[in-house]
Amino acid sequence: MKRIILTCLALTVLMTPYVTAHAQSQTLDIRPKAERLTSVQLLSAFKGVTHDGAYNFNLEGLAGAHYLETHRDDSRVEYRESGRHFDGVWTIRKNMMCYTYAGDGLGGGCFRVYRIKNCFYFYSSTFIERENELDQNYWTARSVKQGEEPLCVDGMS
Repeated sequence: MKRIILTCLALTVLMTPYVTAHAQSQTLDIRPKAERLTSVQLLSAFKGVTHDGAYNFNLEGLAGAHYLETHRDDSRVEYRESGRHFDGVWTIRKNMMCYTYAGDGLGGGCFRVYRIKNCFYFYSSTFIERENELDQNYWTARSVKQGEEPLCVDGMS
């Protein structure tokens, strides 16, 4: 029994750095380590591309919800989450990704987008952009191009 307890304790100690290194919650301001995307960069990163995204991250860095968002070449967008499907339009305005969806099921809006490695972080334009914001979530969602593994998490530890 003592050996089992010691083994569990050792595994806990060994795994703690792994969990900490991969945790990334929305309370972490990634902007100092990220690149703010311009309109040209946004067009290149999103036009004709499906993004696999997540949001509602907890303090341990686990996402509460996942979505797929396909940005068609003709500015149409398809958003899929939890069996729901929404159609809309995507545009780029003042270096921000903007979305408008049909109906009342999904709100749209504009987002400042930052990139770390292959991860894209969305900051809602409803929040005024300022340095050293405290006591609020920084980014609204994080995505990668469909089929890619996020490489940004290790760089955030």
